[in-house]
Amino acid sequence: MNPMAGIREVWNHCDRCFHEQNIFLWPHLSRAIGLMVILNTSLFFLTGAVTHGGYYYPVIALVLLAIAKLLILLPLGFQARLPFYMIVLALWIAAGWLLGASIFHWLRQAV
Repeated sequence: MNPMAGIREVWNHCDRCFHEQNIFLWPHLSRAIGLMVILNTSLFFLTGAVTHGGYYYPVIALVLLAIAKLLILLPLGFQARLPFYMIVLALWIAAGWLLGASIFHWLRQAV
């Protein structure tokens, strides 16, 4: 049995499911990006942790979120493809990881 055939079958199933549900997936990801931007801004920029502390993970997270939001909003014609969604989702996950690391660092500095 060819192992690539199994991977191809799983990918085709994921792609088919994505095409059935992409009308729901994109708006939820877009809202999650907006909420993460608000959380990031309110936690670190309004408190002065970035400007006075010299901590740049929140800035990098905001840049990643801005790139993800631009990829969603620009009419590139790739919104119906699963790899494009996975790239935008990976940017969101990386920004979320940086935000979590920022919160952890902020809590450690407060103690």
